[in-house]
Amino acid sequence: MGRIRMQWSRIWQVLGDHFNLVGISQIQDISFFAVDSLRQLAQKFIEKGELPMFHFQKDFLRPFEHIMKNNKCGTVRDMVVRCVANMVHMQGHNIKSGWTNIFSVFHLAAADQDENIVELAFQTTGKIVTQDFETQFRAMVDSFQDAIKCLSEFACNAAFPDTSMEAIRLIRKCAQFIAGHTQLFTDHQMEETGNIPDVDRIWIKGWFPILFELSCIVSRCKLDVRTRGLTV
Repeated sequence: MGRIRMQWSRIWQVLGDHFNLVGISQIQDISFFAVDSLRQLAQKFIEKGELPMFHFQKDFLRPFEHIMKNNKCGTVRDMVVRCVANMVHMQGHNIKSGWTNIFSVFHLAAADQDENIVELAFQTTGKIVTQDFETQFRAMVDSFQDAIKCLSEFACNAAFPDTSMEAIRLIRKCAQFIAGHTQLFTDHQMEETGNIPDVDRIWIKGWFPILFELSCIVSRCKLDVRTRGLTV
């Protein structure tokens, strides 16, 4: 682990593909071992932190997404969610660019039919929204849209109506957060859009994701969830 980040970035181009392959093995013991090994490496990398303008966390957390998306084994999927949830609880203060991958994993978990997977993913997402937003949001601005998309998927999972209603409540809380923390959005520099007015920056990064996902909820979900969505 003593190598510099640039060296690890090159190494991970090979290791990441390897984890993608073995993590979706049809032999459960192999894929389970791959996820556990990936967890140990990820924890070490996150402990090192991430320098500004670097996005190495996004690279080494991407195999979790790939495994969650392509491995249909419930045990392995549960392991992935538990690993990512543990990172949030133990290393949340060190996560920077990796938030995008974390929300992507939970977005995939949100559509699952396994109650344990959905519940753990939702509890962790709720912890991020209610606690980590207050202290870590500057590192999450670019991932805010992914967070709202994740909550929208929880809301649209008809198998768990209580979770759907709680997801709507968290979307409302996100809207309240935007209204009370506009400076976090105006201070954020968006490389892909150049210099744009502060008001437009708040709309692009904050309000548009919420309005778009609410429109998805209204068009996809059951009547009671649609009705709750309209109250946001």
